[in-house]
Amino acid sequence: MLHTLYTFGYSGRTPHELQTLAEKLNAVVVDIRFSPRSRIPDWSGGRLQNLLGDRYRHLPSLGNRNYRDGPVEFVDLAAGVVEVGELLRQRPVILLCACADVQRCHRLPAAEAIATRYEVTVEHF
Repeated sequence: MLHTLYTFGYSGRTPHELQTLAEKLNAVVVDIRFSPRSRIPDWSGGRLQNLLGDRYRHLPSLGNRNYRDGPVEFVDLAAGVVEVGELLRQRPVILLCACADVQRCHRLPAAEAIATRYEVTVEHF
């Protein structure tokens, strides 16, 4: 049985909220931003790694090359789906991106592709 897949948009939230959620769910946070950088230093990959430890992974294959504008273009959707599927065998996964609205974020089609392949439950935060 595979664990639940969650998504989390951090805009308007704090890293502490993400940390609390990851601990409560016993989940790994998979950062699917094209680049794990942010204008808000606490949301940079390095700081998240320090905060979350082994609960944090950056997965560039699920990054959106057109994150500034244009249609979603994943770096390597198939590879990313497989890697998240492997993680879901071990524990819940939280897909992380900056976008507040999941309907306007590439984490939605990423989650849908993973859910279709592995028939897992998806919840959006």
